[in-house]
Amino acid sequence: MYGKDYSIALDISLSMGEKYSDMIPSKLEACKEAIAILASRVLQRGSRIAITLFHEKPIPLLPLTGDYKLVVRAISDVNFTGEGSALGDGIVEAIKILRGSRRDKIVIALTDGGVTEGIPVKASALYAKYSGVKLAIIVLSRDIRSEILDEFKQVSDNGAEILFVESKQKLISAIMKMV
Repeated sequence: MYGKDYSIALDISLSMGEKYSDMIPSKLEACKEAIAILASRVLQRGSRIAITLFHEKPIPLLPLTGDYKLVVRAISDVNFTGEGSALGDGIVEAIKILRGSRRDKIVIALTDGGVTEGIPVKASALYAKYSGVKLAIIVLSRDIRSEILDEFKQVSDNGAEILFVESKQKLISAIMKMV
């Protein structure tokens, strides 16, 4: 059995520095913990992980790797950065990292849903669909503007999975669903 290729798009906007439910000290730290748990599970199976960060623009952080220590080291250095959240751009960049892969490809986007910049999320979901990439967007928020909720509904209509989580345990469960 061969592994899969996972590409994580991680929101590092300032709002990810806030506490949410039991996500102590912040939503970003809870996401980093969930990524480390995912990596420990999938890398043992021969899979690889890449990481893209985004706030107002996407920032490729880590190319595909099967090295758990490298994944953990990369995410440990990540901190929330700036205003704005370009989720669609982050997803597109995460998909680009998977170009050339002959494995099953999965993009997991982690965000608090405050999309304010860049490519519409619907367009990035269509790009995933036509690129043969499974897309899951995990949203760490209860209070999302109605127009963003409408866009998420359209995204799910195009085959992407949208998961809303309210606790760190639900976040970890959601990310592990992608294994």
